[in-house]
Order: sequence, then C-alpha cells, then structure tokens
Amino acid sequence: MAVITISRKLGSMGTYIGRKLAEKLEYDYIDKVKLSKIMKDYGFSKFDNIYDTLPGFWEKYDVYRDMTINFLAEVILAVAQHDNVVIAGRGSFGLFDNFSDVINIRVKAPEPCRVHRVMEDRNLTENEARKIVKDNDLVRKSFVESDFRFDYTDSTDFDLILDTSIIPPDMCVDWLYQAYEVTKGKRDDDRPSVKTLKVEKVLVKHIDEMLERFRENAQPIEKRTER
Repeated sequence: MAVITISRKLGSMGTYIGRKLAEKLEYDYIDKVKLSKIMKDYGFSKFDNIYDTLPGFWEKYDVYRDMTINFLAEVILAVAQHDNVVIAGRGSFGLFDNFSDVINIRVKAPEPCRVHRVMEDRNLTENEARKIVKDNDLVRKSFVESDFRFDYTDSTDFDLILDTSIIPPDMCVDWLYQAYEVTKGKRDDDRPSVKTLKVEKVLVKHIDEMLERFRENAQPIEKRTER
C-alpha cells in the first residue's frame, strides 16, 4: 500500500515504465491527461493551457492561474490518499517529500538518447526532434519551478534514479517491482502516512468516480508511444 511518483523527461521512457509498473502492481496510473479530466469535470477548464505553455510575465501573477495550480495540488494529494497509485510528473515528487508511504522515482536519459527516440517515434529530423525535446524540457522545468516552486534539478528529492540509456525500460520495471516487494512502499521512520491528509469530501467522491471510469476505459500499453 503506497504511492509512487514518476518524474521523467520526454524520451526517457518514464511514461512507459510508470504505466507498466502500475499494471504489474495492479495500481491506478494517473498522468496529466487523467488529472486534466478530473479537473475539467470538476469545473476547472484551462489546465492544459496552463501546463503546456510557458507563462508570460503577467500570467505568472494571474489569479486564475494560481487557483488552478493550487487546485491541481489538492487533486494530486486527494488522488494519493486513495493509495495504490502511480502518479506521473506534475511536480508530484515535491508534494510528497514528507510522507512515509511515498516513493519518488526519477527516470532519465541523456538528451541525445531522448532526441533519437523522439526522431524514431515521430519520424522527424534530428533538428526537429531536438527542438521538441528542448522545448518540452523547458516547459516542464518552468511549471515545476515557477508554479510549484520546487527545485527541478535537486536529486535529493528522489529515492531512486534510473537511466534508461543504460538500464532497459523493462528491467527498470522489474527492479522497481522487486524494490516494492521488499519494502511494500514503507519507510522505517515516523513520518505520517498520506492517509492523514485532509481532503474535501466532495472531491474525494469525485475522484473515486473518475478512477473507476479510468479503470473501465484502460488501454493496452505500447512501448513506442509511451516515452
């Protein structure tokens, strides 16, 4: 019974690893798409625009943007309280640095490796793929540091860091599964459990319903499209 967060960059294969690990553990897998659906069904309609673009000077101080980011954090915490969940990205690692039953994982690969994977997946030139990778890295870093105010480069926030240019993605899944089997996601310390989080009851019910819907509509995992 635990929460696992997966931090990754485009082309690192972190999405594939997170989904396969969730499948193997029989956990729910929550990513940006599912968080967006949860928020939109709850009434927040502009999450995609806020996450996928770099904020301008005035946007950084926009009240609606602040409300959306705060609600995103609340939703992530509420999802975590359900336990048995793998949460991909969205700065979730920084929200859970104080709980005993959360494992924070970073999946990485050197930029040339990631560029090559994006070239293959999208049939792009090297320059086109490099631009997409660099732009995506910049947006993710900006979101985590500007909106959540976490240090995107601080490795001390993570319990495990895996480099998929060295370790094959399926081996990463196996290693993470074995580590979970040994620890059951629990730390030997006195930090609180995510179960102690106080979450609004209406939101909890909404997330219950959405998680059930996601399970019913689950799609098979394809390695080439899950970078």
